[in-house]
Amino acid sequence: MHQAHADSYLMSRLASLPEYSSGNSTGVRLYGSVDLGGLYTKADHASGNFQMQSGGMNTSKFGLYGQEDLGGGLRAEFKLESGFLADTGAMQSSALFNRESWVGLKSAEWGAVRLGNQINAMLPLFIDPFGIVSTNSVYSWVGGGVVQSAKGVGYNTDLGIGASSLPTRVPKAITYTTPRFGGVSAQLIYATNVADTTNPKVATQGGVVSYLTEPFYFAASYNQVWSAPLALTPGAAPSGVRTDIPAIGVVYDNGKIVLSTSYMLMAPKVAQDGIARLTTFGAILPSGRITYRASAIYRDTSGVRASTGKEVHDAALGIMLGTEYDLSRRTTLYVRLGTVRNYGTSTIILNSTPLPFEVGKFNPQTGIATKSLALGMSHSF
Repeated sequence: MHQAHADSYLMSRLASLPEYSSGNSTGVRLYGSVDLGGLYTKADHASGNFQMQSGGMNTSKFGLYGQEDLGGGLRAEFKLESGFLADTGAMQSSALFNRESWVGLKSAEWGAVRLGNQINAMLPLFIDPFGIVSTNSVYSWVGGGVVQSAKGVGYNTDLGIGASSLPTRVPKAITYTTPRFGGVSAQLIYATNVADTTNPKVATQGGVVSYLTEPFYFAASYNQVWSAPLALTPGAAPSGVRTDIPAIGVVYDNGKIVLSTSYMLMAPKVAQDGIARLTTFGAILPSGRITYRASAIYRDTSGVRASTGKEVHDAALGIMLGTEYDLSRRTTLYVRLGTVRNYGTSTIILNSTPLPFEVGKFNPQTGIATKSLALGMSHSF
């Protein structure tokens, strides 16, 4: 969408961030964000909790991006990006560049090839008005299927054995992105298993096709994700389970309002597993220094089974509202108000807030709603 209309709100917003405004300049650029605030969460039948939260609007991070002109329209490029927790200074993970670490070649005529840890070939992050951050985004929590069970928290575990979710970033990946011809562009991805095992050999493969015709942006993606090796039946050799994830999305952006919607299916390829269907709606309304955001996502499933084998009802609704006030092009005050309501046997969580247990057990209670309120400041450099 980098060739979008000059009046596009999304493109003007991205252009104000250092990591997206390097253009064709050569050399190395340091960029990042420091985002910190307060978060209050409350689940039904449990006490409320207040804590400091890093990355409530933009993930706290620092990165290096570099380009070199090789002549003939060809450029070398690289990106190294690391997430950290601004409240403690700790790294997000044991990997130094956990968010991105890749090198590649790009050409306006032939497209771009990148190798390494990079953003997946999927619907764009801006399909979610909150950018699919790992904190205040119901797209991340409900859409990612972050389920609490007696065994802990996992992705789409209510669907059954081996069910996976669509990773935002994919290590050990190779991607190819075409130039945009007549408004159409495509990206393909292939990634081997992180553990270097032969089964499954592939971790992620798929692609996305987009079509830009101002002020609309259309995209359709199809991805296949493999789990770690699992013994599906007693005595059987461990094997990775494949989850198929098709999706479509539309964004309308005329500079005065941004509207978005998407539909995604998560279907593990195991006969007894369930299927999740995700429907999202989003809106962004900029008004001078103030911006209003809203998103809603409904996760409906079929084929989810209780421990007895009986099929059960399992669904969740997530809503996130937010507003921002720009102190400058790079410094913003923000408020986020969200909720996730579980229906039937669903146990989706929000902002890492655990659901209360059933009396005398480690099973989370069902039918629980979690609410959260976040206030903070974000600065990009």
